[in-house]
Amino acid sequence: MLKAWAMQRVWCTIGRTSLVKTKIPRVGVRRCHHLTIPGKRTRLEAHQAGHRFDVNRFRQPRTLFTEAIPSILVPPLIFVGLLLALWTWKCFWIVVLQDKLLYLSWLPPLARSEKILEYERECRPVQWLERRIKSLDGTKLAVCEGRIFVPGHNDQTAPTASPTGHRKKSVVICYFQGNGGSTPLRLPLLSQVLRTINETPQPKNVEYTILALSYRGYWTSSGRATQSGIELDAQAFLDWVLETYTTPDTDLRLILWGHSLGSAIASKATATYLSRQHDTHPSIKSTENNTSQHPISGLILEAPSSSIKDMLISLYPQKWLPYRYLWPFSWNHWDCTTAMDRLARWRDHRDTVQGKHESCEVDIPSPRRTIPPILLLSVQNDEVIPPHVADGLEADAKRLGLSLERKDVKGALHTEAPIKLDGREALVQFIFRSTSEALE
Repeated sequence: MLKAWAMQRVWCTIGRTSLVKTKIPRVGVRRCHHLTIPGKRTRLEAHQAGHRFDVNRFRQPRTLFTEAIPSILVPPLIFVGLLLALWTWKCFWIVVLQDKLLYLSWLPPLARSEKILEYERECRPVQWLERRIKSLDGTKLAVCEGRIFVPGHNDQTAPTASPTGHRKKSVVICYFQGNGGSTPLRLPLLSQVLRTINETPQPKNVEYTILALSYRGYWTSSGRATQSGIELDAQAFLDWVLETYTTPDTDLRLILWGHSLGSAIASKATATYLSRQHDTHPSIKSTENNTSQHPISGLILEAPSSSIKDMLISLYPQKWLPYRYLWPFSWNHWDCTTAMDRLARWRDHRDTVQGKHESCEVDIPSPRRTIPPILLLSVQNDEVIPPHVADGLEADAKRLGLSLERKDVKGALHTEAPIKLDGREALVQFIFRSTSEALE
């Protein structure tokens, strides 16, 4: 009896939710429509009472949008919609957070907490010190100063005259780093260059120093990295170098060296400095042969990035991705070509002098202005900057009549040009050639 009652309950439950009439398995129990349970109706009784089971009650109602689209197209449309939504979301953040994505001061992790002492062993015999300066707007900046101290030389910051009475000759290499990492991370590489300079036969009584600037928001510098702020930092850096290393008994020469994004910063800093300081700085003057002199003797562009547009194209080479087309929405406009164009305009400047009559204007050539020579140090296996960037910069320099020397370092990656022997030798020889004439 218990078994028959259990099968009766199961069959009656199935009968109320089924659309077809079935039979109970042969377990010795009569058909369900002959069985009755107090308070429950069998399927047959519900059918006789006119209550039919309507499956349409459980279907989701279709809207006007879904009624116009065939059901087979709904899944692919949902997938495409999600993909477009993700693209739009990433494009939004690339534009809004472009400063965070361009100035990677937070990479690698804990980069801003690194210490110079952590790289002391790799930098020997170069000794590095941290200097603190202020930008033009008061932001506190950090500068790494590297020198090889030779016995008998004065170890003060500013070089002094030699005991024989001859003028001291000093060459300061101002290094502008790329957009990622901290300054101490680059000290072993810079030390290797300074060691090569010291080991190479060179004119005597010349002291070489490397100064590496940490932009605002980088390493121990305060503030937040922006293009306008970094431009102020570069000008304050050059002003501090001239003020610190210039003495009455010293012949000072500057070499500006920029890597990757730093190449655009260095080239723009050169153009801005020359246009800003030409008539005011005491070290820039006209000589007897009508030639304008300034302390900048050379400009090194290592693995340069020509513009933000080229950077986006190199990061996203796929033409079907929308990110490479976002360059018009960028408020960062680092461009080496524009900086070289400014240098050419500064060189070709002419002063207009008004004559005795108001309607008479005479163009009098100003003293011939010299532009520092440029070394374009490109790498063969650059995984960040496309090869056509160096070709374009070389063509622009020829068009503008600038003195540009190009060296392609074979087998080098984006950060390995000074590590390779031929790249390091080309860099050192360019420094010697650029400063030798001015220091003679």
